[in-house]
Amino acid sequence: MESLAGPPEMMPVTRDTNPTHWLRRALTAALGVPLAAQDMADTDSQGSLGLYFHRGKDRQGNKSKDVLAFTNKHVVSKKTNEDYKYSGRQGERKQYIRNCGHRRFERLLNEARALLAEKLGDAKLFAEQLAELVADPPEEEDADYNRDLKDKEQQLQKAESDVGILDDFLKLLKSTWSDAFDRIIAWIDWAPKIANDADPRRYSRDIGVMTLERDKFVKNFKGNVVYLAGKFTRAEINTCFYPNAANPPVFQYPKDHLLRLSGVVDAAALSNPVAKERQATDLTFGRQSELEAYTCRDLEGSSWEVAVLNWGGNKHGNFSAKGDSSSAIFNAEGKLVALLHSGMPRGMSNHVTFGAPGHYVMELVLEEYPDADFARLKFEEDEATAA
Repeated sequence: MESLAGPPEMMPVTRDTNPTHWLRRALTAALGVPLAAQDMADTDSQGSLGLYFHRGKDRQGNKSKDVLAFTNKHVVSKKTNEDYKYSGRQGERKQYIRNCGHRRFERLLNEARALLAEKLGDAKLFAEQLAELVADPPEEEDADYNRDLKDKEQQLQKAESDVGILDDFLKLLKSTWSDAFDRIIAWIDWAPKIANDADPRRYSRDIGVMTLERDKFVKNFKGNVVYLAGKFTRAEINTCFYPNAANPPVFQYPKDHLLRLSGVVDAAALSNPVAKERQATDLTFGRQSELEAYTCRDLEGSSWEVAVLNWGGNKHGNFSAKGDSSSAIFNAEGKLVALLHSGMPRGMSNHVTFGAPGHYVMELVLEEYPDADFARLKFEEDEATAA
């Protein structure tokens, strides 16, 4: 069966000197890739990619090069009360997953247009300021004037460069990303029905696993990394993870802004505070409930969840919103705390966010994919490594 996926490949993560570095977060392979099921396009239902893993072996026990990722069942399927498993039989229809639904892609275009307009305004202002400086030089040598002149020339040069880069970026989005079929990046492999009685612990089982399109990811795949830059400064992120300056931090802000996730927090070692990245609300911080056993009314019955409260403050806002489903909730050590699946609305905001415990999600994945490897940094092994 021929894949429907076409160009382009997922974008690379760029250095923070590139004006598109935060804009492109929706189109890179960093965790939190915005997802929309092809079969649910009419509902504009959206979610996020949780974690990647290499399959290792297929269901027949043969070596497999496939790379998979998990999200929520309700993100990838309308029929949440039915089990689904892709058999790979000849002629079987694949259930495809897109990168960015219509609403998320329009948001990306609007963000790019807004930043381009801002940089055009900067360039105009810097040019006018530079013209005034050049027109009125001091009669004597003036170190402050020389420094101002040099700084303003550099500001203008950077603004003009940013305008060119952003203009090209916007054209690229319109020419190669606007067709939804060109944003197909995966198909569903396994998505059991949503349940809260799959085992005696009554955790919410809301999981869907997808097989990634190789050509989309092979070049710019970096494994399970979260891109931290853009919304908060390095100092703000450090403060959120370690609000008590007296405690020596385990967290070290990565120079490339990419925090690698590895391992899970078990039931006996819950962590506070926590963070999650992507889709509707981007990078956010929250305060985890001290107890894992938190009851909420969901899935037509009671279930037990990890509960995360909003951090508080205007800049932080809600920990989650619609579209954030299946975001990986992680701690300062880069360990998976939970997989986000729902929230408790209060007025126009989410008062509490709920997630299935990370250790439980890993149990589900390893039961179905016993050879799953979450640690790989490349999509494919080098020949020397494979040998």
